[in-house]
Amino acid sequence: MLLKRQPRVFTMPESDVKELVSRVLDMWFSKGSKMLVHAVHTVCCINRETFERKMKLFQSFGFSEGECIKMFRKVLVLFRTFEGKLRSRIEFFMNRMKFDKAVLVSYPTGLMYSLDDRVIPRCRAVQLLKSKKLLKKMPNFVSILSLTEKEFLEKYIAVFRDDAEEIPVVCKGVGIFLEL
Repeated sequence: MLLKRQPRVFTMPESDVKELVSRVLDMWFSKGSKMLVHAVHTVCCINRETFERKMKLFQSFGFSEGECIKMFRKVLVLFRTFEGKLRSRIEFFMNRMKFDKAVLVSYPTGLMYSLDDRVIPRCRAVQLLKSKKLLKKMPNFVSILSLTEKEFLEKYIAVFRDDAEEIPVVCKGVGIFLEL
């Protein structure tokens, strides 16, 4: 897998490869882990300076180094994401949604979702349903994000189609919504 995705690793001097593997092992990956190769691939894709900048970005929001590494271990591509997108997503979840940082540490996948295409439309749709008192219990927003588009539309949109006609306007899944 590594040869296919990152062939340059095999042309690097042995000392550089050892340093890459050492960095990954320092992040609590074990030599027997199936994720080791994926972690080496990710660390190889970004230089140390970029990795450090992204660590500082997370730390500027109050995350410890250990919490950053936990998130990285769960979602390896997190540190390959553009810094501006990461910053806006962290700001949205922590400042607007008032998520505790522990939520993001345990569910860093949420930071990978598009704010414009997934997070904000779902947030608006659920807020609309709540304002119309159509939800008996406020759902866990993390679980709402993890639903596929089809599951979200079936569970939160299709069942309230007649009670909340504005949902297609606040939710970007208008085309899919109309097909349900």
